[in-house]
Amino acid sequence: MAQPFKHDAASLLDFFSQSGRGFYIPYYQRNYSWDEENATKLIEDIFSSIKRTLTKPENSIFLGTVILHDEKNVQTGVHADTPNLLTKVANVVDGQQRITSIAMLACVIAEQISQTVPKLNALAGSAAEFNTLATELTDELPNIRKFFSVEITKTGAQPALKPKIIRAGDVSANPVSDQWTLSGPIDNFYRSNTSSFLSKFIAGISIDAIPTDERVGSVLRAFQEKISEEVQAADVALAIGLLSANGVVDGSLFSFMAYPPTWPNIGALDPDEQSVYYGGMLLLAVCAFLKNSCHLVVIECLDLGLAFDMFQSLNATGTPLTAFEVFKPQVVKAWGVGYSTAIKPQVDRIERVFETESNSSDKEELTDKVIVSSALVFNGMERSRRFSEERDWLTDTLEGSLTAGAPTQKSIDFVTTIADQAEYFLTFVKPRRSPKNSNKFGLCERLMLLGLSQQQADRAGLCVFYLKDAGHQFAHAVLSVFYSKLLRSQSSAANQVTAAADFVAVCEATAAFFTLYMGAQQARFPDSDYRALFQATTGNISFANGAANQSVSFVKAAFRQALENQKIYNASNAVLARQIWADLAKENAWYSRKAVCRFALLIAANDAAPDLTAGKEGFFTDGMANSADLLNCRVWHMTSYEVIEHVATRDQPSTIKFPAHFDGTIYPGNYSIVDKLGNLTLLSTAVNSSIYSEWPDKVFYYWNLTMPGSTAAGPSGTALAATLGIGSVPPSLSTLVAASSYQSHLAPLAFRGQGGQRWDEAFIAQRSEHLCQRVFDRLDAWLR
Repeated sequence: MAQPFKHDAASLLDFFSQSGRGFYIPYYQRNYSWDEENATKLIEDIFSSIKRTLTKPENSIFLGTVILHDEKNVQTGVHADTPNLLTKVANVVDGQQRITSIAMLACVIAEQISQTVPKLNALAGSAAEFNTLATELTDELPNIRKFFSVEITKTGAQPALKPKIIRAGDVSANPVSDQWTLSGPIDNFYRSNTSSFLSKFIAGISIDAIPTDERVGSVLRAFQEKISEEVQAADVALAIGLLSANGVVDGSLFSFMAYPPTWPNIGALDPDEQSVYYGGMLLLAVCAFLKNSCHLVVIECLDLGLAFDMFQSLNATGTPLTAFEVFKPQVVKAWGVGYSTAIKPQVDRIERVFETESNSSDKEELTDKVIVSSALVFNGMERSRRFSEERDWLTDTLEGSLTAGAPTQKSIDFVTTIADQAEYFLTFVKPRRSPKNSNKFGLCERLMLLGLSQQQADRAGLCVFYLKDAGHQFAHAVLSVFYSKLLRSQSSAANQVTAAADFVAVCEATAAFFTLYMGAQQARFPDSDYRALFQATTGNISFANGAANQSVSFVKAAFRQALENQKIYNASNAVLARQIWADLAKENAWYSRKAVCRFALLIAANDAAPDLTAGKEGFFTDGMANSADLLNCRVWHMTSYEVIEHVATRDQPSTIKFPAHFDGTIYPGNYSIVDKLGNLTLLSTAVNSSIYSEWPDKVFYYWNLTMPGSTAAGPSGTALAATLGIGSVPPSLSTLVAASSYQSHLAPLAFRGQGGQRWDEAFIAQRSEHLCQRVFDRLDAWLR
């Protein structure tokens, strides 16, 4: 009797490199559903595990189970357009999300290699090791390509490589989507979001130039940003560790470098050259680890029914223990008879937070987030959300805090830090976004209970809401340190006042740092700079090693230096810093970072009035304090400011009603001009969807939204319409104006239009510089 199924523990290279085999995702499978969070967890696991091999050489990753059922009848016109195109086609019954994501990750790695090799070759004159490393990376490409492509040896195959994974699609389409094609046009044969991406990447199109939907795009961005960040951050300590792991027989990174460097040659290079080499070493280690130390359990069933039965059995709901639940008995044992009075209150705080989750998966996810953050904040350790890494960190840190087996103050600080982090996540991270047009905010009320004034709580809340909406998760690590200090100050009124002021100042400084960082460059998030705040050997703010540095001045100085390191700031000279930053930011495409753009526009318009000086129509000038208070939680959630409006429309209007006001140079074929800060303002969704596209029409809207008591149908409105050349007033305008409050930030735009000045490329450039300078002046004050 034939065995009904076979199973194997396979490395990713073994799994993906089977010659002539493709993976087919049947019609009954869900759509591709990974998002940024899934992708981030995978890539962080990989980098964290690579670093863990430096102390645990045999470390590896288990990525789950894949269930396959070989297609007995590979149908021409369904699976492929040509008979016998592939040697073998496997239906993916379980695991399609993982293997598809790994294939996309391999594309990102392949592109990173292609970008790194020329940099190494360019430095070959400095040391022979650069050329050798470039060759080793190039030699990795054939194996990495096996993760996302299958080679077709049949005569006439164009190109020879095809997507490794395709999905069943619309069987009524002609040709059926997706299917492998001998030489047909890829847009016809690879139509699903994932197969379309793979086919275009194989065709040689760069990742950033491939159109994707938001889901695939978010996964690719997460992979790209993390890999780029890690490669750029690779330093001498990591390189030495990798070189040591290279020589550990049976280790996960054994001989990942066939030709290790002569270390004195690398030490003689200048720092920038060393950085390129260290990044190349890490990238080579990533290839080796992904190929050989990331594993799947592969189950291949002869019968499709059995495959479904296995799928149901393996995915049956259980209640697994979290890392903290496994760790708790060690805490009880360490404190012994003193447990209930000395540390149980902190353990209870932790468990109360975790018990807010109603199901095991959510509880596990919250536990993961709290422990990973606690590791960084307490002793600068970088840990992935893997059970084994979390458990090891908890155990090792507790044991390292004991003296002769007995708890110390460090032991209490350790558990208290986890409790503080749990409470921080419950208060700051877990809550969903407040409803639109809210007037009360639970976060602000909680901060007021801890001693912040209403004004302080509102400003801190604004910064937190902004950073959350921007997806800036690492900022929470810094804020949580000062939230811990606030919690620990409650027994002293004087300490409470100081801790409250410090918390607000750090919220402002973090928001300022992030905005300046992102505003002057379209780059990755500054995650590595936050890690450095907890990991730096010369000074950090971790609870275990840098409590003395947990001050506002230390954090601000670190933020200023981090900006200078990016060559977008001057840490010691505010005047020069303003010039450097504004010169870069005024040319940047702000629109692509929505939350950052909204925050900057509110910063620029806060307590501002129209500049009435001749030649400055359309600019702001400083108004009276609180005359236009836009930096608060209520405004951040108001519908009046929820949409970023392009004054000159993002795409050129199809018809031009006002040729005298049209500047064709605004549209060079991309968004490099229209996405600048100077061409943007804020409106409500209702107004934005109703407003006409050309400058005179927009002026009329802006004027109505900034003239309380006036109406479009009134005498002054009629006169302005005639002056602008508007023949008919939009019928919806009166209703929209009646439902809107005075929009002070639109007043300079209305003033410019009333005076007859044009909205052209030259003015967009001038206004961009003006707004960037205003943004800098406010935010730099928060950093000094």
